[in-house]
Amino acid sequence: MERATILGIYDFIGYSLCRYMLDLGVEIDGIDPEGNIEDYFTEEKRLEIGRNANFTEIGLKDWEVEGAKGFLFVTLFGSLQTRKGTDDIVEALLTKLENRHLKRLPTAVILPAYFAQENVKLREADTKISHFISSRESTLLTIYLPTIYGPWQPEDCFFQQTMTLSSIDDRKIPDIGQWEWTHDCLYIDDAVKTIKEMAESGHQGQYILSSGEQGRWLQCAEELLGKEAAILRKEVKTPVIKGSIQVRPVEQNEQISKGLSRQKEQFTRIQDSRV
Repeated sequence: MERATILGIYDFIGYSLCRYMLDLGVEIDGIDPEGNIEDYFTEEKRLEIGRNANFTEIGLKDWEVEGAKGFLFVTLFGSLQTRKGTDDIVEALLTKLENRHLKRLPTAVILPAYFAQENVKLREADTKISHFISSRESTLLTIYLPTIYGPWQPEDCFFQQTMTLSSIDDRKIPDIGQWEWTHDCLYIDDAVKTIKEMAESGHQGQYILSSGEQGRWLQCAEELLGKEAAILRKEVKTPVIKGSIQVRPVEQNEQISKGLSRQKEQFTRIQDSRV
């Protein structure tokens, strides 16, 4: 893969995928669909990847689908999982994806795992995305992700909230978000490596990535909370995944302690730089 476009460049997954591919020498066009929403973390990310000569940031309105070269990755994982700021861009996004579908241009859509669950109640915007994927499966690669942890995990996620509370000596265990997938988790580098490999190999259809390890999300929680994580051991009914979706295990899982340590280090660095 020599060139790619990432829509959702400052999304947790999009940013990490961009960094990974830039390190491999891939030329990246990055699109920030929420370009009018700026925060400290976006500024930090922009500074970091903006130094790379192979990276170009373009606006959603300036993105010409017809002339686009290379693979397109649509990564709205973070904003969809936290239910923030996606409704307004869905229509524009689906129109552009339809144009790519008609031209049979290679496209991967990365979504939170709850989209893969049978009988889940979706918002109107989510339902439109789900219906589009179901009817365009022959030209799309759709990848559903469980909880992803590691550097730059969104502040709304359970593991990041736990680190935040620990830094202010508050031992209260944070609430788990309604849409956070507690049935499995992957380290960010393992996830983006698998996404790129699947896209590059020409995979199409729908897949949910798996660690292949039972109780891995809880193992991460225990690493952060110790004995206090025992209250999280609830009888949770295993979700039913749609029959059209294949399970794709990652080849190798990062050691939990190492992955969380890197997340803590990055979190501390950002917090110190804001003082």
